[in-house]
Amino acid sequence: MKFMTIFIALAGLCFFACHSNENKNSKTKIRQVSQTIVKTYKVSEQRENNQISVLGIIKSETEARPSFKTGGVIRKTFVKEGDMIKKGQLLALLAMDEIDAQVKQAEEGFKKAERDMSRVRNLYADSVATLEQFQNVTTALELSKRNIEIAKFNRNYSEIRSPINGKVIKQMMFEGEITGPGNPIFYLLGVGSQDWVIQAGLTDRDWARVNLKDKVLISMDAYPGKSFTGYVKNKSSVGGNASGTFDVDIIFKDQPVNLAAGLITNIFISPAKNENYTVIPIEALVKTDGNTAFAFTVQNGMAKIIKLTIAKLLGDRVAISSGLNGVDVVVTTGAMYLEDGEMVTY
Repeated sequence: MKFMTIFIALAGLCFFACHSNENKNSKTKIRQVSQTIVKTYKVSEQRENNQISVLGIIKSETEARPSFKTGGVIRKTFVKEGDMIKKGQLLALLAMDEIDAQVKQAEEGFKKAERDMSRVRNLYADSVATLEQFQNVTTALELSKRNIEIAKFNRNYSEIRSPINGKVIKQMMFEGEITGPGNPIFYLLGVGSQDWVIQAGLTDRDWARVNLKDKVLISMDAYPGKSFTGYVKNKSSVGGNASGTFDVDIIFKDQPVNLAAGLITNIFISPAKNENYTVIPIEALVKTDGNTAFAFTVQNGMAKIIKLTIAKLLGDRVAISSGLNGVDVVVTTGAMYLEDGEMVTY
């Protein structure tokens, strides 16, 4: 009887042990076939949007800030703000009393030097004056000639004449004021049809895409409902100090009649140089570090992490320059919760 009791107990333990192992195997099998449901985006190469949109400002390529060569009192100004001017037109004069006196002084000094030269030459011929004395008066005569040239030059530049055709935008100094050499008296701006230019700042990537003569579409709030055409005339080789952008200059082909410096324009540049990118939703990125990002694709029913190189951001999408070769899909919804090698379904 005791032997039978022991046998039944051992049989029960074996039964429960087998049943427990069966449950464990069953649970293991359930975990192996468990899959995470995700959404994916089919990868395909797309052509980059060819058009570059940016704001520009109208400026004049021709401007000048004329000033006097010498200082003095401004005797008279002949134009005022808003006047149209022509190249070579007289704009202002200095009071000439002091300057004329300097010319007269130089002329009198030259006459004295000539007299000294005549006397010493005769004395040198009679061996009374030394060679050194003769050389000194010769040098003095030459210096007096140069002083006359300087005085007359300053007198000629004691008036201001316009160096350009344009318009007087601002008058900085007026009659009766004392000015110094090089102080601007007027600010002149060229306003001819060939003077206007649109300047716009581009990012380094867009600047590299743009070439000279690329076509440009232009619109302005000053002319609602109208658009104008132009082309890229110049590309700056130096970036802006603060903005970090690179300037391009755009010329009108069909310029509006009235323009003013400072008008804001909307410009759309159509570069001749095109690039192809693979564009994916930005939600597919699980981690980014500058120009590098990571995302998940699906291979053999498992999530696989891939390393990508970002070309540029395009709103809710991102252009990828490398890392998607041979990749058919990327995971979008659910990507943030995946682990490399996890079973997925989509």
